[in-house]
Amino acid sequence: MPPLQKRKPGSPNDEDPSNDPPEHENTTSGQQVVTKSETKPQPTLALSPLPLLDTVNTFGAQTFTTDQGLKIIQWSSWAISYLTASSKHHKETLSPALRKLSGEVSFTRYVLRFYGFFQSLDGYRSGSWAGGSWDNPKIAKIAKYLMAGSMLFYYPLEHVAYAGWQLPTLSKFSRDNANKISALSCVFWSMYIIGDFWASCLKWNELKKKMNDLGRLLAMKKRDDDKAGMMEVEQEQHAIAKKIRLVKLQVIRCLLFILPSVNWSLPNWATNPLLGELPLNGLMLAEAYTSVYQTLVGMRA
Repeated sequence: MPPLQKRKPGSPNDEDPSNDPPEHENTTSGQQVVTKSETKPQPTLALSPLPLLDTVNTFGAQTFTTDQGLKIIQWSSWAISYLTASSKHHKETLSPALRKLSGEVSFTRYVLRFYGFFQSLDGYRSGSWAGGSWDNPKIAKIAKYLMAGSMLFYYPLEHVAYAGWQLPTLSKFSRDNANKISALSCVFWSMYIIGDFWASCLKWNELKKKMNDLGRLLAMKKRDDDKAGMMEVEQEQHAIAKKIRLVKLQVIRCLLFILPSVNWSLPNWATNPLLGELPLNGLMLAEAYTSVYQTLVGMRA
């Protein structure tokens, strides 16, 4: 579901070295002599890059990727709890502890989504949820009206349900009413998933056409023995192939999401769910790992 502070650009000292403050000036005999400071800069220790550390820091620096990491913890904790529930050594210790952890992380993710309404509003106004410009105008319309538009209703309803669960005495909502509000919010989440799937399929089709066009263009460059042109086309093919891979993963995520979203959209999802615990949470576990893999693919050059 739903994106470091540097020195301010344009500062006088950024680009023009003549604006650097002088260190010392001596105007004897009408000549200007600048003497350098005798203090030598201390050499800095060059650290070797740590790809794993860089990746973890990138994940932690953004709300979206932080939520992906929490999804892994949430659903992995449930999976281990489920697998150890029948173990005589762990069914009374490890299994219930991990199930409790899974629930706590789930509510933590609710809190992280408190900014979701404003992100959705920005996506609706700017059209940024389309993920760039596309030849097919339907993609931008789906992203704006069906995806961002549905989230404008989803997030407030989810917050009301959260308040009903966590603050029942203050919100004057019973748990049953909170469950119904949550079901209504998931109706709009299902609309988002349908829109995401639809837009992703349209993107996939458009990208395949671009890849075919590049293949024909590359054949022409080879025939003309245009090595520079061939290299340029191959770079474009690499970029398009990466986009296709990301879109395919997005389609898979939508397919993994749709049944759980329908299950939680039903009014009696808490008492008479459509899906059992294993298929429901198993699909969410698979989606969690797929989403992290998709992000890692996107981070690669």
